Amino acid sequence: MKNTYFTSYFPLIAILLFSTSLSISTVSEIVGLLKRLGVYGGMLEFFSESGIKLALFTVFALIYFMVFSALKLISDTVTELSLLFFSKDAEGESLKKIRLGSAFYLAGGGVSLLLVQFGAAIIAVFLLATVCYFIFAVYQFSFFLTSFSLIGLVLFHVLFWSVFLFGILYICMKLYNSLLASLPI
Repeated sequence: MKNTYFTSYFPLIAILLFSTSLSISTVSEIVGLLKRLGVYGGMLEFFSESGIKLALFTVFALIYFMVFSALKLISDTVTELSLLFFSKDAEGESLKKIRLGSAFYLAGGGVSLLLVQFGAAIIAVFLLATVCYFIFAVYQFSFFLTSFSLIGLVLFHVLFWSVFLFGILYICMKLYNSLLASLPI
């Protein structure tokens, strides 16, 4: 296809696919946890089994949709910021070249629907799609950047995502430790 907007809906569909598969996987895990805790029987007095699963699916689908949408927004911002720093492409041709890379996420989302029984496999598919997209983007950017600028662009992305992920892990660990410290044991 010659139309540059042909792939513009791929990210939305990929987000919906990953959100759906992770929600289905999470609902089955949560229902199992509620059964082990003995809470599920009490919930059945107020809701039907399908009502509980539908409510849980809706909540988790919304949460995952928001997380993936936020990650896409952050990713697009970091990509364009890195191009601002390292690229001399004023027309945005390099951004047009990487649009097709969203097909990696679309294919990964399709595969994730086949793996709804395995939550870790869905996350692995998402990470694999991310690595494939990153390699594809770096390859496409290599036509518009010098080798020094390309190294800077890659380091910018690696450093940003490392700081972002370790920052989130640090905050989660601090919250966990403060929760444990506040328990009267």
